[in-house]
Amino acid sequence: MESTPISFISKISSGSHIQSPRDGESLEHVDSESDGLANEQGSAVSSVTEASQGSGRSGSSLLQSQPKAPGSQLLANSSTMLRVNSSLVNKLTINKYNMEAVGLIGREREIAVLKSRFEAMMAAVPSPDPSSPSHVRSCPKREIIFIKGNSGVGKSSLAQTLKKHVEAQPNGIFVTGKFELNGADIPYSGIAKAFGEICEKIKDLPHEAISRVAAAILEAPEGEAETIFRLVPELNDVVSTTNNSSTTLADVTDIEHGHERVKNAFRALTRAMCSQFSPMVIVLDDVQWADATSLEAIDFLISDRQNENSFMIVGCYRANEIDENSLLFNKLRTLEEKKAKFGFNITEVELVCCQLEDVNKILMAMMSIDDAEETRGLAEICYKRTLGNPFFLMEFMIMLQDGGLVSYDLFALKWIWDEKKIADATMSTANVVELLQARIRKLPERVQLMLRYAACLGSSFNTTTLRLIWQKHPVLNTDKSSESVEGMIDTIVQGNFVESCGDQQYRFVHDKVQEAVLSCDEEANAFLQFRIGTVLYYALDDKELESTLFDIVDLINKGNRSKRLEFVTLNLRAAEKALNISAFHSASKYAVSGMNLLSAAEKWASHRALSVRLYTVATEAELALGHFVEAENYGNEVLDRVDCTTMEKLPLKMAKARKLSNVDLKYNESINFTLELLKELGCKLVWNRSTARFQAIATYLKTIKMAKKAPDPATIIESLGVMTEPRHQARMKLLSRLCYACYNGDNMPLLILTICKTVEMTLKNGVGDLSSIGFAGLGLLVVAVQQDFRTAKAFAETSLSIQKACRTPRQAETIYVTHCYILPWTNPLQSLSISLDEAYAAAMRMGDTDYAMWSLLSNQVWIPYTLGKALGPLLKECPKILSQIEEVSQSQQALVLRMYWQMMMNLTSSSCSDLHELEGDIFSSKRFDGQSIVLKATIHLLRGELLVFTDFEMAAERALEEGDKFEKLVPAIFTSMIETFHRAVALYALARRTKKRKYKVHAKKLSKRIEAWKKEGNPNVVYYHSFLSAEKAALNKKFDEAEENYKNAIMLATRKGHMHHAGLCNERYADFLLQEKDDKVEAKYRLSEAIRFYEAWGAVGKAEKMKKLLQLYS
Repeated sequence: MESTPISFISKISSGSHIQSPRDGESLEHVDSESDGLANEQGSAVSSVTEASQGSGRSGSSLLQSQPKAPGSQLLANSSTMLRVNSSLVNKLTINKYNMEAVGLIGREREIAVLKSRFEAMMAAVPSPDPSSPSHVRSCPKREIIFIKGNSGVGKSSLAQTLKKHVEAQPNGIFVTGKFELNGADIPYSGIAKAFGEICEKIKDLPHEAISRVAAAILEAPEGEAETIFRLVPELNDVVSTTNNSSTTLADVTDIEHGHERVKNAFRALTRAMCSQFSPMVIVLDDVQWADATSLEAIDFLISDRQNENSFMIVGCYRANEIDENSLLFNKLRTLEEKKAKFGFNITEVELVCCQLEDVNKILMAMMSIDDAEETRGLAEICYKRTLGNPFFLMEFMIMLQDGGLVSYDLFALKWIWDEKKIADATMSTANVVELLQARIRKLPERVQLMLRYAACLGSSFNTTTLRLIWQKHPVLNTDKSSESVEGMIDTIVQGNFVESCGDQQYRFVHDKVQEAVLSCDEEANAFLQFRIGTVLYYALDDKELESTLFDIVDLINKGNRSKRLEFVTLNLRAAEKALNISAFHSASKYAVSGMNLLSAAEKWASHRALSVRLYTVATEAELALGHFVEAENYGNEVLDRVDCTTMEKLPLKMAKARKLSNVDLKYNESINFTLELLKELGCKLVWNRSTARFQAIATYLKTIKMAKKAPDPATIIESLGVMTEPRHQARMKLLSRLCYACYNGDNMPLLILTICKTVEMTLKNGVGDLSSIGFAGLGLLVVAVQQDFRTAKAFAETSLSIQKACRTPRQAETIYVTHCYILPWTNPLQSLSISLDEAYAAAMRMGDTDYAMWSLLSNQVWIPYTLGKALGPLLKECPKILSQIEEVSQSQQALVLRMYWQMMMNLTSSSCSDLHELEGDIFSSKRFDGQSIVLKATIHLLRGELLVFTDFEMAAERALEEGDKFEKLVPAIFTSMIETFHRAVALYALARRTKKRKYKVHAKKLSKRIEAWKKEGNPNVVYYHSFLSAEKAALNKKFDEAEENYKNAIMLATRKGHMHHAGLCNERYADFLLQEKDDKVEAKYRLSEAIRFYEAWGAVGKAEKMKKLLQLYS
């Protein structure tokens, strides 16, 4: 028993254009492809008849053979006496169960829970602060509710009770999506259906409202917009309503960042739609069948704190179909753990079967009976037989009526039954499918076949699609009855198998109905699905095929015994589409299906390029899933072949290099592997590994000369052209991969050679996607090696110009490198904030969470701290920033934030003990044993920060011992400025106090370095230089010069709002006044000013220490 979800049923309207067969091939050819297949289907059709006639009984096995009930005979007699035509009796309603009156009897408590959660969401205050105490934290505006219970207990109906509350709101929207039986391979299926329904509702809005939503969607950058349109094809209709130009989608194949790109695309789409519709409630049915990608989507939609509109997801699932090993079970546990941190509420509602009293109420409602005692006996039987399952109960009652055990007396105008005969004639309905099959077998043969077509299409379908399949399958339709498709649909609607849900749209009333239809003849279903899939494949136009690609490929794959090349290509198309939307499970499945349609001989003899691509997609998908053995097996299938070229093997070899560096962390192996691959492409990067250092110096100097002669940044692309040669593009990608391995493997000579080669290739072969990061890297080297800030800035401008013109995939990395390593040496730090915001946003859109989080840290923590912003607000932001970083699993950035967080906590502490140690509840340097260069450098920097504000003597001794360690670990980064300045401050403090030469020599050395930076035009060190000049003058007994420079430094620091340095300058000036001039009055004032600035900054411990010193001089 299998069914394939087919979301396109609702997409093909009654007026949809059906094009001629694909590639000129006739549908008749498809039907006559195999006589054996046709014969098989013929037997499948006849099996329907056999199933209904074989037993000689009209009822289910649950209904034992019995004489007709008296009530049934009475009904027949009364009909005869009144000469009532049987067709007229059929049109009566009084003698039919009133199903609509049943409602949700016995579910009052659960209904109240859903209503209360909705009301709480509507009353909530947006933007809950996760760092605030729980008793003052506002309620979240995002809610997720899970309704669990066995099949048939009314989970979907319960969820529907929210609809009236949602639509009572002015802009509320209530939509549903459903995951299909055996449809776990269709990525994002249920969620995409829900968003498709939203699109349909958007089209009914006024033009201005449509324009606003379309504009929000079109604002997404190329990569994100491409992903959005692939996930929800119906968006094309929304955009086309306001945009006459066609939407061109780029090919996004960045596997490493694909998951984050999809996440941000879904979030951006949800925010755009919530801007028009609020509250938004999405009900997802049968979540137990959801694929892994859909469960991830549910996670990142509900955890999106940037969505401040009222947003609710309701998920319904069968509790008896999940266990501790299921995807859903683990996702539920994950959501429970995340709810506090990400500011959403989670509620679980369990539906159990009805109790006897509720069963009796249901029977009373069905038969319009007011006396509870009248139906109690029947209720007791029904309760025993159905265990109180509402859907089973209604099917059981239908079976009783069909079997004549319950009937309506037209003379007495009442329902009649014999409880003893019912008890004797029936058994427990452990499987409601059998009840349903009994009713299905009573339908005409043609209607049964039509019902099977509909079940193969999924839980929903429309008349147009069903008519198309019916007309195109004469071999399946031996009965030439003139009954129309619409007439047969009316029959199954009246039989309560399906229900209407819109204009020519229908859906099965319950999953169990679809399951029962498919289980009537499971062996023939696969073939039937294959035939339906081929009909749709040849009939739909390219746009319709693209939007329903997964559904059609799944239908074809179900029973495909025809190894046609076009089906191989179709599976590859589905695999590549799945890979591009990060549905890696599905991508691998489709790729393997394509492989299996090719024989071993065909793969490499006739279709080598196609086979290489199939194995490449499978390798990349398995690698992304962490299935390294499978990835290696698929990759080696191609890599071990001698008849495949280097370019054909290149994607697989790049995947292997990525695994070595990103997964295995074997940087040296990755370096060696990539160097060999570059050599295969004709690019020998290193002459001799033992002389790489000398080669790096020579190559660096040569490249600098070449780069200085490069065209003006504004015209560089026009002058150099665009890199188009595939071999050159491949080299650039490998050089990028090599950069990553060299940096993390601490191989600086090879890193320099790699950056220089990237720039050289750009100048010789044209601008490529990675040219911008090449020029940025060269600028970084110029800062680190030569301190030539003007040249470095020119290279940075070239890099940014290329990035802006080409919209390169390395946009965030380019901005981050130029704005943290190059431009701060010539531009005010505060002016870089906007660009780093842009880098963060660009990185998140492209899924590059690594550089997104570095950009976030730089802009939200490093720069504000360097500029002396108040520590209190910075500390308040730390929990929020940490949750963002942890959400995208960037552990290194999370550790760096914790280090800064702990350092600032120490500074704001009122305790004076051990403030200079980077220790506390947030981070402990004593327990840290990481080997990362960045982490080591950060610990070194922050220990120095704590010392300079707590103990000048310890800070000075450490400065002598450690020297330029920080700059050697992370050369050129802008935090080197404050690190160098604070070392000089501590050294001058000890030089003045002790008069020892060792402090004076090292202090002057650092002072000269900062003076050189100032002369090069660095605006960020102007008052640094003034202050150090004052300390130098004081040391040399030039008191007037010292006072002038102290006051100038204080004035500049105060004007800039650098509270930490305004306090530090006042503190040191007060020390000078006391020690050198014995001016206690001015010294006390300067100490008071230092206390004021330290308190404003938030350094409580430092301020307390200054107050004690002030008391000594009072």
